[in-house]
Amino acid sequence: MTHYYRKGYPGRKTLIPLTIRGVTLEFVSYTSLFSGREVDKGTYLLLKYIDVPDEGEVLDVGCGYGVIGLTIAKLNPRLKVYMVDINPLAVKITKYNAKLNNLEKQVVVLQGDVYEPVKNLRFNAIYSNPPLSSGMYTVEKIVLEAINYLKPDGFAEFVLARGGEYLVEKARRIYRHVESIRKKGYIILKLKP
Repeated sequence: MTHYYRKGYPGRKTLIPLTIRGVTLEFVSYTSLFSGREVDKGTYLLLKYIDVPDEGEVLDVGCGYGVIGLTIAKLNPRLKVYMVDINPLAVKITKYNAKLNNLEKQVVVLQGDVYEPVKNLRFNAIYSNPPLSSGMYTVEKIVLEAINYLKPDGFAEFVLARGGEYLVEKARRIYRHVESIRKKGYIILKLKP
């Protein structure tokens, strides 16, 4: 399988501040990582409308440099947050950002493809801004296979820029509850098994 990231020079190191929903974080990134100069607009929208469980374990799939997972950890210190990315640089930087934001005891950062590193776990919530540049196969896998990794009362939330309508319809065949919110050219997709 080909992936959207390229091995090699990581690009320029950047520092990205984020204040949202009453919490402030800082992220170190590299310009070679997705949205490595600023928080992606889709990610920001997802965080603005995100539902966060009161307790339990949650998963950020394709975590990049850690914006979604670390923000959720900051919003609710009672959660255990798992974060997965295929890119070794993203995993390394996410671990660094967890320490930078004093969240390293609350998060587990794993390297691997989509759900493979957490295949034996079930979550109260799953989140992702799926990597469109890796192709619709990967995006579809992240969205449609989330149901296999959710606890019975769990939910999944995704932000989609393209292909959203297609995935909303496919999700309706699998999930009991499907809600789509359209904002600024994006679809925030909320799913329950």
